[in-house]
Amino acid sequence: MKGNTIKEKRKGLIVNLAVYAGAFGIALVPFFMIDSLIVSEMVFTVLATVIIYIVSVCVSDTSLYDPYWSVAPPVMLVIAMIKGGSWHRNGILILFAVLVWSVRLTLNWAKTYKGLGHEDWRYANFRKKLKKVPFELLNFFGFMMMPTLVTFAGLIGTFYIIQDESEDIMIQLGLFVMLLGVVLEHFADKSLHVFIDNNPGSKLTCREGLWKYSRHPNYLGEMMFWTGIFISYLAMYSEEWQKGLGFLLIICVFVFASIPLMEAHNLERRTDYREYMEETSVLIPEPSKIKSTAR
Repeated sequence: MKGNTIKEKRKGLIVNLAVYAGAFGIALVPFFMIDSLIVSEMVFTVLATVIIYIVSVCVSDTSLYDPYWSVAPPVMLVIAMIKGGSWHRNGILILFAVLVWSVRLTLNWAKTYKGLGHEDWRYANFRKKLKKVPFELLNFFGFMMMPTLVTFAGLIGTFYIIQDESEDIMIQLGLFVMLLGVVLEHFADKSLHVFIDNNPGSKLTCREGLWKYSRHPNYLGEMMFWTGIFISYLAMYSEEWQKGLGFLLIICVFVFASIPLMEAHNLERRTDYREYMEETSVLIPEPSKIKSTAR
């Protein structure tokens, strides 16, 4: 049984790699044909998403899109640097931070990936509730195109950063916030994986490590990463600050969609989650609740 699971996972990873390589390869054609960097990046990511969606429908697996969030950004940044010939200090530093974030998040996805056909619980629930046409509309626009465009908006600041060689302490501050967010996510996910491994099938809530102080420390780290991009962008383009506000869309997705959905899901499957909600801050640790937990 275990051997079959490993084979399914390996097969799924190979399919994912082939689909993404093909989607990005095809999307590169219009990317290099369009002069505007911002427009060409938008066309690139939209076309790649359309291709991934088509394949996901063919294999009946919406989760084929799941790694896009972490895989696409470094690809988009690299092709932007190639197109603009921008290989100076700021571009390399921002690419390094994005790569660190991307590799960590993608490896975390791969660790829990089970293979083709094993959809995320959110997709599976909607697939059961909705008829085919309404589900596919939600699938394309809600589950795929919306996060694609939101991610693109969050990355706009990086496309400007790589074009500017100016130096400012705020650039380093932004990079620090980005990497601090990655570290936060790493320790949050590590504690959660250890808890799950040590408590298979448990209906109790993880309260280890950072989860003792925040109900969603992994989401907090993710929001810090995207906020760091804006801080670095602001250091160079303070007069055009509004162009870097795309990161706020990502914050809104977590605050108004991801967190409420996860809270409702945990209330259904975790017997102590309501008590956990009362004792632990939803996102940013509160001093009063930290003291209460310490006692």
